[in-house]
Amino acid sequence: MAAPSIANALRRSLLIKIISKPAPSKEDVASVIELTASKVVEALQAQSMTVYLVEGNDIAFKYVYYSPSLWMSDASKEAKFKEMEKKLVALKIPVGTGIVGKVIQTGEPVFFQNTAAQATMMQSMAKTTGFDVRSMLTVPLKTTITLGAIQTLNKESSAGTNGEFTESDLKLLSEVAEYSSTLIHRMIDPKFQLGPDDTARFVSRLTDLPLVHKIEELDVDDKLAESIGDAIIRREGVFPFKRLGTGSAAVVMTNPLDYAKREAFTQATDLSIDEVKVVSATLFEQLIKKYFKDSKQPGADTDVELGSVASEISETYESESELTDFKAADLESEDSAPIIQLANRIVEDAYISGASDIHIEPMEKDLLIRYRIDGLCQEKLRLPKQVCTALVTRLKIMCNLDISERRLPQDGRIVFKKYTKKNIDIDLRVATGPMNYGEKVVMRILDKQKSTLPLPALGFSEENLARYRECIRQPYGMILHCGPTGSGKSMTLYSALAEVNTPDMNIQTAEDPIEYTLPGLNQMQMNRQIGLTFARALRCYLRMDPDVILVGEIRDEETAGIAAEAALTGHLLVSTLHTNDAPSTVTRLAEMGIEPFNISASLVCVCAQRLLRRVCKNCKMPYTPEGREKDIIEKAIGWSGQIFKPNPQGCPTCNGQGYKGRVGIHELMVNNEELTEGINKEVEVAQLKRIAMKTGMKTLHQDSMLKVKMGLTTVEEALANVPPDLVL
Repeated sequence: MAAPSIANALRRSLLIKIISKPAPSKEDVASVIELTASKVVEALQAQSMTVYLVEGNDIAFKYVYYSPSLWMSDASKEAKFKEMEKKLVALKIPVGTGIVGKVIQTGEPVFFQNTAAQATMMQSMAKTTGFDVRSMLTVPLKTTITLGAIQTLNKESSAGTNGEFTESDLKLLSEVAEYSSTLIHRMIDPKFQLGPDDTARFVSRLTDLPLVHKIEELDVDDKLAESIGDAIIRREGVFPFKRLGTGSAAVVMTNPLDYAKREAFTQATDLSIDEVKVVSATLFEQLIKKYFKDSKQPGADTDVELGSVASEISETYESESELTDFKAADLESEDSAPIIQLANRIVEDAYISGASDIHIEPMEKDLLIRYRIDGLCQEKLRLPKQVCTALVTRLKIMCNLDISERRLPQDGRIVFKKYTKKNIDIDLRVATGPMNYGEKVVMRILDKQKSTLPLPALGFSEENLARYRECIRQPYGMILHCGPTGSGKSMTLYSALAEVNTPDMNIQTAEDPIEYTLPGLNQMQMNRQIGLTFARALRCYLRMDPDVILVGEIRDEETAGIAAEAALTGHLLVSTLHTNDAPSTVTRLAEMGIEPFNISASLVCVCAQRLLRRVCKNCKMPYTPEGREKDIIEKAIGWSGQIFKPNPQGCPTCNGQGYKGRVGIHELMVNNEELTEGINKEVEVAQLKRIAMKTGMKTLHQDSMLKVKMGLTTVEEALANVPPDLVL
């Protein structure tokens, strides 16, 4: 087992690089060599260390280290050794030369000590190195081929071994060489891949965690696994196999260093992870299949399941007229009808796939099911047309809508936990509407098991984050977030509230719907059918001694007026509005009847935002922009250089899409004297934008180009969401 000093330092960086990066750069190889070399020196307390790599018919010196103990306080000696370092790094020797050449050719380590038999060799090396050599270790960097070697000379006198290495030092260096050679080979040749079992062994050794070779080695508590459910286990990549206490468990993972997944598992299950073992991806899937026999991997298998259910339905019902005669009593049990299984399977599959919305769309000849994943709609499957009415009827029953009304739009909510035996605690916001070929249904997935993200994880630039944090700590005023549906406004507001939520604060929210349940907040669900609107909730809250009020959305003149009044009378009010950018919010409020002087007096800041797809970090491709792309970036942020584009073929991580996840871009307009003057004079939006930019605001376009520069997204994705600024 490698020493903790090495393992702790190398684990995270090496593991991420070897598993996730398909096309590393030369800089990555150099950084890995440097990191490995520094930790070898630290662990072995070596006076000198060199890393060699084979390059064609030559052996190149890739890294050379000399300890300060070789020159102590002698500046001339120090300069001599520094000069030698530079010369050696630029040097190449023919393959087969010297001890290093022998180690590379044979693939076997060499261990020399200062004995009478090896005195001649040591003296010869002393002439070359410029200092007495008392001990030497040389081990190969070897995978399926020999890539190079690592050589160390002398232990430091402080190690107490008279400058000589030991057999345990040889073993340790060989282990480090094994880790490093696998990684370096992966860096040099992207085609070099580790299989699931090899990867698991590598992860186990790097993390010093036990490796599970087969299911029989685990004493699995099947009731524990069943209580958590396969959806959470598959989504987080954490399989709990034993309960260690009332609130803790032992688990297996393929990547135990994925702390985000570990935290998400803990939040979803209230079980802390106190013991972790490593399994291969293959064995992890075998565990799920064994203990959840009905579980299907998202993808082809789920398609087959949904297709088989749809096929059964189409055989059972011959025409649409037969599908309309449903009674609620016939649809209570999940096992009572295939249509119920179909509805549940669609929701479960969408949840596991990471979808935010489910679209059920009747076409002329079939029924189209689409999921919105990372902001884009993706076709999932097509079902027979005759399934449409039955499926829509089932969904209406689940959210207590009128199944006989097909001519008017309806809104509802599904508490999915009531309709599934699996541990999937989600709600669905449902909207139906009549289309030319039948009723369309769109369901927004509201995951109760997801927590808010901290503000730094939302994509704010350092400058915007600092300014926004100042704003949310103001004692009164109005903070507005604007952008289209699905732009991340609600998440940002919840994250802001989570940051200021302390026991001495009274925070009250009026929401439609309540998307996240946060401890310490007083949250009210709007219900327009009984007259509970945002305006009415606001009036109520003003009599309940609030410090902070969140209004889900300012939709009308009445709500806008009360919100401005609240902001002017000692309360901090946060809300959302549908406008394209931050300056346009002022005009929108004025259109709602708020006087300009009230807007300028109450407004703290406006944050416009969008969500851009993240280019997959596992397969993104670097390139240097030219022509229009280069001009756009230079004009926006005054910078040019290497950026990234998606891989057209994608990879397994991003399911062949080239993009994985999303990142926020923000346009933060903080009120100041110049803006107040402009608002009071009712200047046009373009002029307000110029004033805001002069006082430090970065536009959505500029922030999107910063994300391109950082390698988080692409120019194509940025321009598809935000056009270039006309005022630049």
